[in-house]
Amino acid sequence: MTVVNRVLATLLALALLLGGLLALVEIVLAALGRQPWLVPHPEWTSWLGDQTLASGVVRAVLIGAAVLGLVLLVLALRRGRPGALPLPARVEAVRTTASRRGLERTLRAAATRPDGVRDAQVRARRRTVRVKAATALRDPADLQSQVTRAVTERLEELGLAGQVRPRVTVSKGAGR
Repeated sequence: MTVVNRVLATLLALALLLGGLLALVEIVLAALGRQPWLVPHPEWTSWLGDQTLASGVVRAVLIGAAVLGLVLLVLALRRGRPGALPLPARVEAVRTTASRRGLERTLRAAATRPDGVRDAQVRARRRTVRVKAATALRDPADLQSQVTRAVTERLEELGLAGQVRPRVTVSKGAGR
């Protein structure tokens, strides 16, 4: 589950919890014959009784709810970054994987190996690895091929050269 999905799910759960508690309080107050606390439900009830499906407000609310539901559904079904990437089996019937963070660490070490690379940031996905290297010493174009070669060699050592494609950018500037 991605961070965006977690935040949206938490916010939606919190809104539903608060809405449920508010509804409970309003129902108890109405049952006791007291005035509404926050929601003027007698006025809302009479206004809603006058509305039909042909009115613009009702249609707008229904369309908004449908669009919000579709957006939440698309976000929930979208694939996130993998937790682990499968490595080629060196022994039959043995499944080996590399954690995404471990792969990012080893590729970061490989990307910072060429002289002149000050720092590197690596983000691994299912089929691509993005490497952003920073240099302060010389022209970034000179280092582009060296960093790409170092990352590609490390991917070959892991057996991921055909599965994962590196995208390397080198920029002049301060690292982390």
